[in-house]
Amino acid sequence: MMRRSGWFALVALFIACVGVHAQERRDPGEDVEGRERWFWGERSFPFGQRPSASMSRLQRSLLDYLTHSSLGIRAGNAPLGGAWRSIGPTGIWQNQIVSGRVASILPAAIVGGPMYVGTSSGGVWRSADNGLTWMPLTDTQCSLTTGAMARDPSNAAIVYSATGDASGGGALGCGVLRSIDGGDSWTTGVAGLDDPNFISLYTTFRNLVVDPASAGTARTVLIGATSSVGAGIVRSTDAGASWSVVHNTGPINGLIAHPSRAGTYYAGDAVTTPISARGVYRSTDAGATWAALPALPVTDPSTIGHIAFAVSRVAPTLLWALVGNRTTGGFLGLFRYDESTNAWTNLGAAGVSANFGNQQSYDLVVAVDPRDIARVFVAGVAAFRSTDGGATFQSWASSVHVDWHALVFDPKNPDVMWAGTDGGVYVSADAGGSWTSRNTGLVTTLFYPGISVNPQGTRILGGSQDNGTQAYSGTPFWDYFSGGDGGFTAINYRDLGVEWGETQWTVGATTPNIFRRDATGLVQVRSSGINSNDRANRIPPLVMDPVNPAKLYFGTYRLYRTTDEGLHWTAISGDLSTGGPGSISSIGVAPTDTNTIYVCTNDGRALVSRDGGVTFVAASGLPQRTLTRVSPHPTDPMRALITVSGFGTAHVFETTDAFATAVKDIGGNLIDAPAHVAVYVPEAGAIVVGTDVGVFQTTDGVAWSPGPTGLPNVIVQDLVYRPAIGLLVAGTFGRGMFAYNVGVSVAVLRGDANGDGTIDAFDALLIQQTLAGSAPQGTTVYPRGDANCNGNIDAADLLLVLRAAVGLPNAGGCVGTKR
Repeated sequence: MMRRSGWFALVALFIACVGVHAQERRDPGEDVEGRERWFWGERSFPFGQRPSASMSRLQRSLLDYLTHSSLGIRAGNAPLGGAWRSIGPTGIWQNQIVSGRVASILPAAIVGGPMYVGTSSGGVWRSADNGLTWMPLTDTQCSLTTGAMARDPSNAAIVYSATGDASGGGALGCGVLRSIDGGDSWTTGVAGLDDPNFISLYTTFRNLVVDPASAGTARTVLIGATSSVGAGIVRSTDAGASWSVVHNTGPINGLIAHPSRAGTYYAGDAVTTPISARGVYRSTDAGATWAALPALPVTDPSTIGHIAFAVSRVAPTLLWALVGNRTTGGFLGLFRYDESTNAWTNLGAAGVSANFGNQQSYDLVVAVDPRDIARVFVAGVAAFRSTDGGATFQSWASSVHVDWHALVFDPKNPDVMWAGTDGGVYVSADAGGSWTSRNTGLVTTLFYPGISVNPQGTRILGGSQDNGTQAYSGTPFWDYFSGGDGGFTAINYRDLGVEWGETQWTVGATTPNIFRRDATGLVQVRSSGINSNDRANRIPPLVMDPVNPAKLYFGTYRLYRTTDEGLHWTAISGDLSTGGPGSISSIGVAPTDTNTIYVCTNDGRALVSRDGGVTFVAASGLPQRTLTRVSPHPTDPMRALITVSGFGTAHVFETTDAFATAVKDIGGNLIDAPAHVAVYVPEAGAIVVGTDVGVFQTTDGVAWSPGPTGLPNVIVQDLVYRPAIGLLVAGTFGRGMFAYNVGVSVAVLRGDANGDGTIDAFDALLIQQTLAGSAPQGTTVYPRGDANCNGNIDAADLLLVLRAAVGLPNAGGCVGTKR
């Protein structure tokens, strides 16, 4: 038996080992517009415009579909019972713990009360302990994309979430969610927001405010700033149940309430014609009507872009406007309006450097200290602070993840500041002097296509939005390597220490995007021979040959292959798309015949080579839409599944003869939603598909059912199935990854991590090594090491096993039992 001194030493060792995984962030930069083009290009091809009406119908019909009220789905067509389990990341180790993008923050209204964050694609989350732990609230709602949040000033339990993030990179919204019980339940107000007069972008919000004069009543007035074409500012007079357009010139950038005068609001307009009328508008009747303020003091009004606002209750007659440059994407100026003089002042803002970035339509915030107007804060990609009223600025808050979307003061204590960025949520308790991550447990990572799972299921990789490539090692806290937007990944199944990843494709980049990491942590670019001027998908496919791990394939508009682990790449095909902007979106190599290589493109082509890439035969019978994935059958090289994005078509097709005849539509009654991947699960006789609104399954390609259960209504970008261990993994765009175990699990002794029949210090050591990422290759700790039966390996398991090993009692958990 281990003595207590050994127990504490082991805990100290665990903490030290985990600490070595903190890494400085390396971010080669984002291409926000490229991400937008990729995201919406898949869904809009070949029509050239966003399918907003179809997206709105999808969101509105989702809950009806899920309840089967009009479909008559047979239970026998849902062979996969049980539920998914979240595997994180509950935190990603960079220089601090990070998570996915946070668009809006509502600090606690009273000491000890709940606070909320709205995430770009992971829904609304609540914390009852100042951000130390989090709970998701909207997983089953019609949209997990959040643009803005607001709290009723007369009743803190009434919370609003405006779905649809105007900063981009996620799906459209489905209206405004309202909760009267602090987020435990929600109703949706959409009437008017689906008006065909401004359906072209449907509802995406930047800001939402509650008018205090009518707050807490059935006639509560809400005002929202949207990016909807033909809308702009929308207003509700019935607590969000219905909406009307009150300023319909186009997308509105910012919206803020006067700090002391009820009914007065300011909004930014960078679309109005004539150009000279672009600028700032004011309402004095709770948003019913709007009038322009004097013109902003800029040389060329056509350069006015996104406008963010700030006010300070210590100086209620002043309004600060941070204006982005729509021509360059950077900083245009910081201006202050004075009601007493009805005039603007250019504050100068010297020192706001190029680090501010050129993404003004994506990330732009300004805040002014509620006690001291000399303290002004602005942020875009990076953040800056002024102590002289905005005349000069210095770089600030460098420890916080880049790309700022929210900056708010705690209403109870202005020394407490909250920041929302592409890396999650952060808090400062000393007026911005230092910052601490509050991302632990906030499972909101946005994963792209191309996740990979090692043969034992103990190592999982995925590329994420602005947080590089993430690595799971059995614990919900994940490792990080590379920066920027991640992409496809691969794991060498013979040498599990060798891993592959990529960053987003940038035409003409001096350093192409493929890299290899070995067991020592050495990262090397392995792209020699790939022409960086090729047109390619923003997230180009990279796959490993299932028999020879030194052979990999990569797709631009043509297919590349390496046979020496990326030291040399060679194009083995010509243009496999239809030409123009088309490129390869997916590559699939048949596991039982690696000469059979399937390819599909984002402009509607699917092809197969039966001779290792020498010749290709095109499929027939597919719709003219973006083809998102081709997935060969695990044992029959003649069979493959193809998924289809867009709307108004079937979304899953199958070939059983390697395209010798037309593909078969197996979409059946599947919901009309963009599909991203489908996989065979032969042991259950099932096919599972990932869509914009979760996963669905079928046994016959005719009747589809939702499930397995337990997955939020989130975009599922990828599915990987490992038949040998019966493990299905889903990568989502906003809620991290989930795992599902196919078949009946055999009961095991919980806490006996090494499977020797006893619970001792060796089990604790193995769990510690797993948490630190240093467990021996091939080690499988789950489910034996899951001592609290929460579906993960975490620090609580380590402590439970340590206590059991030294004979101390354990309250809760399941350590020592067979489950």
